Amino acid sequence: MSWIAARRYARALMDSGIDRGKCQQYVNELAEAQEMIQKVPTLKASLLNLSFSISSKRELLERIFKQSGLSKEVISFLILLVKRDRLPVLPLIIQHAQNIINEREGKVRAYVYSFLPIDYGQMDELKESLQESVGKKVILENKVDKKILGGIVITINNVLIDNSIRTQFSQIAETLRRSE
Repeated sequence: MSWIAARRYARALMDSGIDRGKCQQYVNELAEAQEMIQKVPTLKASLLNLSFSISSKRELLERIFKQSGLSKEVISFLILLVKRDRLPVLPLIIQHAQNIINEREGKVRAYVYSFLPIDYGQMDELKESLQESVGKKVILENKVDKKILGGIVITINNVLIDNSIRTQFSQIAETLRRSE
């Protein structure tokens, strides 16, 4: 449910940002706010505390985030999230909002998981190959996952491409079981 709610909030904010030409600014400001909320445990606790009134939370948000230079629109958006107890989904909202921007710009984000970091040359080759496959500009990010024995696993547009050694071993084992 929180995934769906996050997507709706992100879409609403991005619709507002499109009208003003400030989509990326809004995402950057939300990320800045999220980082601050995470870094200051008392701020997070205060905003999530149900015994604090909405007006005191609003005052706290306005005071802190105006000083940090956030726009009125983003501060109002954060107040809305606090009012509706949706602040915990802020990271998902940021992710969805960035995906909306990427989609509008003809980009797609992909992740490649590997046991060791992949060097830049291999990342460029993989990126070009993925761009040819999906027909969009690919923003590729390498994530190290020690559970992968070797090979790579790619996620792009909610599609999993598993070319890991573990999966290959599983497929060989399954083939051997069937042949018996």
